[in-house]
Amino acid sequence: MQNGTPYQIQLCVEPGTQHSPEFLKEQIKDALDNMSIQSRWLRFASPINSLTDEQLDYLVDLDGKDRAAWCASISANDDERGIGLARYIKLKDENNVAEFALTLVDEFQGQGIGYVLLKQLLKTARNNHLKKLRGYVLPSNKHMLSLCQRFDASFYTDDASFVIVDIPVTTNSGRK
Repeated sequence: MQNGTPYQIQLCVEPGTQHSPEFLKEQIKDALDNMSIQSRWLRFASPINSLTDEQLDYLVDLDGKDRAAWCASISANDDERGIGLARYIKLKDENNVAEFALTLVDEFQGQGIGYVLLKQLLKTARNNHLKKLRGYVLPSNKHMLSLCQRFDASFYTDDASFVIVDIPVTTNSGRK
C-alpha cells in the first residue's frame, strides 16, 4: 500500500485456508458497512445498505476457474479485516469472456490495492484461458475508468447508463 500499511492479497475461498464462504460473507458485509454511500453507488449503481442472502451466496459461489475472486485484507491484533475484492464470473453466452467487478473500502482507495487486485484477477483469468474481462462502470466512476485504462481496456457504451469496459487478458497488461 502506498501509505506503508501492510496488506495481504489471496484467492478468496481457497481450499485449506480459513476463508470459507461463511467467513467471506462476513468480510463482505463488514466491508460494505465501511463504504460511503457514494462508493456503494459507484460499485452497485444503487443506494444499497446491505446485500441479501441470495446476493451474498452468489458472490461467494467461487470455483477458482469460471468464478474466481481475490481478496485484500489487513491484520491487526490477530483479527483480519477485508478491505477489497476483485472477482470475475464467466459469461455463459460469450466464449472466453468473464464479467468482473472491483470493490475497495473507502479509506483504502487510491493506495494501489485496486491495481494489484485487478492484476491478480487478470493473471487468474489468463491461467483459466479467458480472453477478456468485461466490466460495467458508471460514467461518473473516473477512478475505475482510469484504472482500467492502465490495463489497455477498450471502452464503449450501449446506452447512457454504463461504460462497458473490456480488458484483454494478456501477459503485458498493467502499466504502472
